[in-house]
Amino acid sequence: TMIRLHEAKMLQTLHRSLTQNIPEAIKVYGAIFHINRGNPFNLEVLVDSWPDYQTVITRPQKQEMMDDKDRYTNTYHIFSKNLQKLPEILESDSVINWKQSLTIQGCQKGLDEKIRDAVASKSVQVNYNKRFLYITDNVFKSITSNASKLMKPLKVASSENVKPSLLSVFHAELINNNWKFGQNEKSLRFVKRCLQNFPGQCVLDSEGNPISWIILEHTSEMRMSYSLPEYQCRGFAKWVMNNFMEYLQKNDTIFYGQVEEMNEAGHKFLKSVGFSAFACGGYEWECIPADLI
Repeated sequence: TMIRLHEAKMLQTLHRSLTQNIPEAIKVYGAIFHINRGNPFNLEVLVDSWPDYQTVITRPQKQEMMDDKDRYTNTYHIFSKNLQKLPEILESDSVINWKQSLTIQGCQKGLDEKIRDAVASKSVQVNYNKRFLYITDNVFKSITSNASKLMKPLKVASSENVKPSLLSVFHAELINNNWKFGQNEKSLRFVKRCLQNFPGQCVLDSEGNPISWIILEHTSEMRMSYSLPEYQCRGFAKWVMNNFMEYLQKNDTIFYGQVEEMNEAGHKFLKSVGFSAFACGGYEWECIPADLI
């Protein structure tokens, strides 16, 4: 059985100890980062033992997971120092509610096989999405050296007749409609929730409408970066990204990105703004029970 860590002191201790396992633990680390800052997504943290843990899982508290079909909310983040024992932990319905559509995220190469082992005896369809994990040297150093302050922000070049702005929840529909993995009611709810609780950055045109944007979600991953077609390839995405990184660094908020394996433009873009790819990768599993397909 897994132990739920309630106490702030324990969560801070866990968070500090995870710095030794960056980048593999970045998803869990990012989730706990925001749990320690008020926990706006009502997540909880499970460990297999304490204080000498091997496996950490973050997931929403039970009252959050009321919709069996909402895989955006029903999301689990996993890090384990002992992958051999992981299937045994994941099989348990008290750890993961396999009756729901859900998403599992992690940044360890061996996770895929272990998740498949865990669902082998269940009638669950698993869709696997491989990504590359990107972190700036700045953020990587500040996490791994346990510094509380992020280093000096990058300087930002200005652009044409547009101005940078923070996003608001009123922009949720626009963002959701242009999000490759969204475009439905449940994803809209997720986007709204991110915008209500975390910053997002955009560039506004002369009418005050966003033309390029990026947002932060509950594990501190930057997501949903997009520029409207008529504004693509004009440097707006870079401008938004630089402004956003500067904003997050001023607020001592960690951040990182993930890019799908085949997304050449995405890889090129993150490298151009100072991110480095990490060999551990980033992975997402969408799991759907047979009776919900």
